[in-house]
Formats: sequence, structure tokens, C-alpha cells
Amino acid sequence: MKRLIYIFIFLYTVSSLVAKDYRVSGITEYNNAVKLLQPGDRIILAKGVWQDAQFVFYGEGTEQQPITLTVEEYGATTIEGGSTLQLYGNYLVIDGLVFVNGYAPQKQVIEFKKGTEKVANNSILRNCVIDSYNKPDRNSEDSWVNLWGRNNEVVNCYFGGKTNHGVTLIVWPNGEGHNKNFHRIHKNYFGARPRLGSNGGETIRIGTSHVSMENSNTIVESNYFEHCNGEVEILSVKSCENRIINNTFFECEGSVVLRHGHRNEVSGNSFIGNNKPFTGGVRIINESQRVFNNYFYGLKGKDFRGPLVIMNGVPNSVANRYHQVKDAEIMFNTWVDCELPWQLCVGSDEERTAVPVNSRIANNIVYCPQEETLIKSFDRTNGITFANNLLISNKGVEKGKGFINGTVTNINNANGLPIISSNIKVDDQTGYITSDIDGLTRKGNKTIGAINNGTVNALTNIASAKNCGPSWYTPISKEKVKGKVTILSPGIDVLVKAVKKSNPGDIFELQAGEYINSQKIVIPHSLTIKAANTSERPVIKADMQAKVNCIFEIGGNLDFSINGLDINGKQGDTSYVKYALATIKESIAHSYNMHISNCNIYNFENKEGGAIYKAYKDTFADTLTVINSVFRDSYRGFALNDEKDGKGLYSAEFMIFDNCVFANIEQWAIDFLRGGNDESTLGGNLIIDHCVFDNVNNRENQTIIKHTGLITIDIKNTVFFNSPLAKSPVRLSGRHNTIDYSAVYQAGKITKVNGAKEGTNIIYFAPEYIKGTFYIPEAKSPLMGKASDGNNIGLKR
Repeated sequence: MKRLIYIFIFLYTVSSLVAKDYRVSGITEYNNAVKLLQPGDRIILAKGVWQDAQFVFYGEGTEQQPITLTVEEYGATTIEGGSTLQLYGNYLVIDGLVFVNGYAPQKQVIEFKKGTEKVANNSILRNCVIDSYNKPDRNSEDSWVNLWGRNNEVVNCYFGGKTNHGVTLIVWPNGEGHNKNFHRIHKNYFGARPRLGSNGGETIRIGTSHVSMENSNTIVESNYFEHCNGEVEILSVKSCENRIINNTFFECEGSVVLRHGHRNEVSGNSFIGNNKPFTGGVRIINESQRVFNNYFYGLKGKDFRGPLVIMNGVPNSVANRYHQVKDAEIMFNTWVDCELPWQLCVGSDEERTAVPVNSRIANNIVYCPQEETLIKSFDRTNGITFANNLLISNKGVEKGKGFINGTVTNINNANGLPIISSNIKVDDQTGYITSDIDGLTRKGNKTIGAINNGTVNALTNIASAKNCGPSWYTPISKEKVKGKVTILSPGIDVLVKAVKKSNPGDIFELQAGEYINSQKIVIPHSLTIKAANTSERPVIKADMQAKVNCIFEIGGNLDFSINGLDINGKQGDTSYVKYALATIKESIAHSYNMHISNCNIYNFENKEGGAIYKAYKDTFADTLTVINSVFRDSYRGFALNDEKDGKGLYSAEFMIFDNCVFANIEQWAIDFLRGGNDESTLGGNLIIDHCVFDNVNNRENQTIIKHTGLITIDIKNTVFFNSPLAKSPVRLSGRHNTIDYSAVYQAGKITKVNGAKEGTNIIYFAPEYIKGTFYIPEAKSPLMGKASDGNNIGLKR
């Protein structure tokens, strides 16, 4: 009898250990199945689209028998609409979920907790995708993955195309149960994140300022970051004792920032800028940070986005400002072909006066033979010790205390990267640097730089798009769609009707004549409208009786180009359309691009705030280019001035004017506002080259170009004249606001504040144009041959 009882108990125990699969095809079936889960069980989502599914996944698995939520077939099951996932319990696995074509109704897509008490530990998110899963309002905040609890993993996932406000992946080391969490984020593919134009565009954030003294112990390892351009902080560390190791940052406009917290490590990473602007490396703040064995190539970022930035701190800083750099160690790194590779005591001002102390920069290689300056200090550096650094600029080898003489070996690896190494050996007593960037053991005296001398195959197995993320997933294509070409003839509402029926990427070629519209032309997707014949301009205007605010209204997530058009704002003798081009008034989910070429835009003289171009609040142009165009006889020019909330927001990342004329503009030609001074936004870039401003804002104490808070202004080869009452053509502020090779005559004087400098090539003489010509200078004009490119100042011919 006892034997039968033992056999029964044995059979019952075995049967209870047999894992079950629950294949479900709807959310009701899922909710019923999740209640039954035991160690080793799996829920399998059927192929197809799961729409508006609010998944809650929970259970108590074991290390040997985790509980799994997976899909019937990778890539054949998609989670769409207003779908989210919350998980809690122990030893859970989420495998193969794809979130597309929708957005989270709340502020999280995936969250490793439910409520405040139910938390996931020892759990894994793997082979999952969140691709372009964005809220329709780009200023509405959400975060895609929220890590709580302890000992969780995110591995082989793809996250890309986030366009709205909020961090892509957040680690929350917030208090007991979440600090000292030892999460691991590895082998993931972080795809393109376009410029957000505000704070809150980080790809990863570990912690927050108010818990920054907590240990998180998170490891971010062997991930691939590609074109992560949301803001200046790609990866923001705001806690203690984290490791950022062996990742690749490919053409990312930002940096790994040790923003708050102490004792963090950045090692073995490859920062590949390929000479793209704004690409950055590592920014150091706080105490006992270690940066070693990193390779920096072709980085062109300045200031907060420099290749190496060591900040000044605020004495007795509050949690969310800048703690003094102490005990930092920057060792065995290599910088190659970087612009201004070392920037020290950055941010020095009346508030940030605490210079770095007890810090060490040693055993590094800087090989930038095209650069004149390799180190720039903004304050005293006596708290930084330099030792055994080999720096080579176009002047030769850097000399002085802490710098050594020597040569380097330069070879290209299989990826085409220049591998710079040296045979100089040093005695390193740190104890923690035991290998180079490729994991090769460093023995005895170690060669300087990130790469052991003579390592032919260096950096060939770094994190890349090929070895990170789900192998079966292809990201949503961001390539421009090629549409069809349609030739249009003049008429009433011809263009309005054609645009309404258009498809993304279509091109309309307009024959000469008048295109009269009874309503605004709403641009819903990428389009090109151009003249069919460059010698005969089509004229676009509004019907005399039409009550329209603008000629063209521009939406988001599109590229809109106009080429060779005349746009006439006059409606009868005394009536004028308010704007030639304007964005929609509503917030948009995505940025847009606008390109104006070879156009004449005129007669927008509406006195009630009218302008040639109007960007409304909460819209954002990545790039606005204006080439070979004329703007005349209007009330105002380009109005990008609605972001007045003081949050550091602005309406365009780049506004570029090349070979253009502004003539007879009653008020300013350009008003470009970046409200506030948030240091996470370094944008607002205004570039003006070979332009003419004639009789613009000719009023007392006014400027021809109005701007507030722009970080970068570059004006050159440009003429300002015929505005004798104006106070100034432009007010420059800061060292990245410049004007050079330009002429100012009867247009006031250039105003300079906060370290801005007027160029040495400014001409204050009459431009002397040939009468009756379109800004052609006379033979003896002071403009002749004086441009930076050897041409004339003013228009290019």
C-alpha cells in the first residue's frame, strides 16, 4: 500500500512538472490562460494583428523553468493600436513581440511592474520590437521600456523611430526593491531617433537626479546605437556604479553623459562619427568616474557634445545641477580625426565655478593631424594630472608636462576604420585595466591607447546592425517614396484638387500661367511642386473672394519642396493673404522638412501679423532650406517665434538661406526664437550665406534679423543696407554666433553680447550696385572678390 502511495505521489509530481503551452488567439483567451500559468508554461500568441491589447503578464517561474509569453511565428504577430504590456512576478520571459502602427494610451509601452507593489524580477525581454510606435502629438510624453525590480534583462531587441517626447528605455533605481538592480541591457539595436528639439529625447536613461546617489549597478553592454539624435544626451547616467561597456555609437548627435551619480564606468566603446556634425563622445560630471579603452573616430561635436568633455561644477550643488568632478580617471583611450578632442572645464560661468580636482588623464593617444587645437580649457586645470599622453596635431607632437614624444602605427581594419596604435609602454598601477578594447590581455607594461600595438584585426567584432537586435526583423523603411510625375495646366483650384488626390512622393510640374485657389492647399505628405519650364514661372495665388489664411499649409512627417514658383499674396487692391506658407496649428507627431528653391514670394502685406512663412507652436522642422529665392514687398519674413514657454524649445533645427534676397520687408526678415536656456537643447542653427537684405525693418531700435537664444548663427558673404533707421542688422550672443565677410551700410551696427565677436572682414561702405540691375556690383564696388570663397559679397552669379 505504501508503495502505491509513493508511486502516486511520484506520478503526480512528474505530471506537475510537465510544462504546458497555451495557444491563444484573442485577449479573452489570453486573460484566461495567464491565470493558469505554472513554472515552464508558455502562452503563444497566434499569428496576425493584435489590436488594442492591454497585456498583463504575471507568474512565478523558476530559474530552470521560466514562464514565457511568445508568438507563434517571429515577425508574423504584431501588437498594434493602443497596446501595452505590464509584467510582474519572477523568472518571466517576453519573446518576439512586435509593437507597430500605434501608440501607448498611457506613458509606458512595456513596464516591468503593475501598480506600486507588483514588480518583475529575474525576467527577460528578448527578440522584441518597438518601431515607430509614436503618439500623434510629438510633445506628449511616453517611454517605451521601463525597467523596475532587480536582475532583469533586455536582449536582442530593436527600438527605433521614436519621434515624440520621452526616453526610449528607462532604468528606475528608485528605492528599496529597485536600487542595486543589476539589470543588463545587451545586444540590442537602438535605431534612428530623429532630432526632438527639446529635452526628453534620450535613448537610455539610468535613474533620475533625485535618486542619483542610489546604486543602480546596471550594465549596458554590446548594444548598437545608430543615428540616435534625439538630444545631446544619448545615454544619460543619473545613478551610481553603472557600466557602459563595449557598445557602438554610430553617427549619433550626442554623447554618453555621466550626468549624476558616482563611480560609473565607460569602457570598450566605439564612438564612430564619420565626420558628421554634432557627433559626440563622453561627458564627465560627479565623482570617481572611469573612462578607459574607448575609441573615438571622426567626432565633430562642440561644447556639451565634444569628443571628451569634463565639466565644471556648481559649489554645493543641488541634486539636479552640476556636482564637481572629483577623482576622474580617463585612461588608455584613442581619439582619431576628432575636432577639438579634449574640452576641459566646460560650462565655466558665474554659477559653475568648481573646477575638476584630483583627476587624471593618462596613457591616451590623440591622433588628429588635420586639427590645429587638441585641448581647450575654459577654466583652471590644475586639478587635472596629465601623464604619458601622446597627442599629434597639424603642429606635430604636443609638448609639455604629461605629454610624451613618439609615433603611431596607422592601419585600416576590415570595417574601414583607421586603427591608431603605438609601441610606447607605460607602467599602469590602476589594477582594473587588464585588457584592451578588443578584450586582448594587457600584460606587464601596457601600450598606450585603446588598442594594443599592432593589432591588425582590432575593432572588427564590435557591436553592429548585423549582430544586434532580432536577426529576423527588418526595421520600417524611412526611405523617401518615389511618386509619379504629373504635368498641370493653369486654372482655378487645379492645384488644390491635384494635391488632394496625390500620393506620397508625387511631383507636380506646373506649366506657365496663373493657378488660382479658392482654398488653402493642404500638404498632407511628401510632395514636390515645381515649374515645368525654368524660364516661365507659374504664379500661385488665392481667389479674390477666398477667405484663406495661407496659400500652402504644411503637415508633419513629410518633405515638401517648391521650385521655380511665383507666389503672390495680393487679393484685390487692399487685401492680402496672411501667409504664403504655414504649418498646421495642431501639434504634430513628426518633424517635417521644407525646401524652397528659385522662388519669388511677394505681396504678403497683411498687417495683422502676416509673414511669408509661419511656424506654429509645437511644430518642428528638422531642416528648412531656402536657395536662390526672392522675398519682397511683404509685412514680415520668416516667423519661427511661437515657442515662448521658456523650455528651450524652438521651431527648426536648421534654417539655411543661400543666395537669397529680402527686399522691402516692413518688419524683420527672420524671427527665430528658442525660448529659455535648457542645456539639453543646443539647437536653433541659422545659416545665411551670400544673401542681400535691402530696406528691411527700417524702424528705430530694430534689427533686420531677430532671434532669441540661438546657439549657432553663421552669417557670411551677406549685404545689409538701405535701412538707415535700424539699430542693428543682427544681435549676436555667444561664441557660436558669428558674422564675417559681410557688408553693412546704413543698417546700423552689429550688436555683440556674451562673448560674441564680430568678424574681421566687415565692410561699412556703400555696396555700389549698377543702377537698374538686380544687385550687380560695379567694377569698383568694395564687394568685389571679398567673399570668403573668393566671389563677391552678396549674390552669387
